Amino acid sequence: MKTRVKICGVRRGEDARFAARLGADAVGAVFIAGSPREVAMADVPDLFDGLPPFVSRAGLFRNPERDFVQEACRRGGLSLLQFHGQESDQYCAQFGIPYIKAINGDRPEDILAMHSDFPSSVGYVIDSVSAGEGGTGRLFDWNNWPMRSEKPLILAGGLNPENVAKAVATLRPWGVDVSSGVEDGVKGVKSRAKMREFIENARSQVIPCS
Repeated sequence: MKTRVKICGVRRGEDARFAARLGADAVGAVFIAGSPREVAMADVPDLFDGLPPFVSRAGLFRNPERDFVQEACRRGGLSLLQFHGQESDQYCAQFGIPYIKAINGDRPEDILAMHSDFPSSVGYVIDSVSAGEGGTGRLFDWNNWPMRSEKPLILAGGLNPENVAKAVATLRPWGVDVSSGVEDGVKGVKSRAKMREFIENARSQVIPCS
């Protein structure tokens, strides 16, 4: 099974298009006020312009207003929503667009309850969740990783080109999600070399189909 890869926290269209050429399955933009990777609404069309078919356009939100999400969807043609706040399943599902819910990897009780709490989610992002911009960019305790799930599990939090192969071999996630791990210090500006290495290393591990 091919490990799916999402490059998140993208702020420049050139980075989004290069990630797609490298084989990324999804490109994500952050719509969280105050985040250093926040994308201005006016820049959204250019960010996603030129992405090829079958590359998902993802928007990351944290406790957003309904109209704000709708505007982002309209401007960016979003095909996937990702929620990192205290949103309910009903709230996340109202937009008629597939959504994934971030689950705090440091809270085993949240992982155990994710299927019942968010039955409409098409998958779950297990991450080290912060109160600010979404993920923290650090690893969580992988011992909390659920080895079985009714829906796809996406690993996030502290991943980079150096550790992603081990992460995939150890946890066998359906997909991996990276942001700061493919940057060279400027938040939101992606390193082409790191994106290439990350995707190659993520897919160097062959995961048996279950």
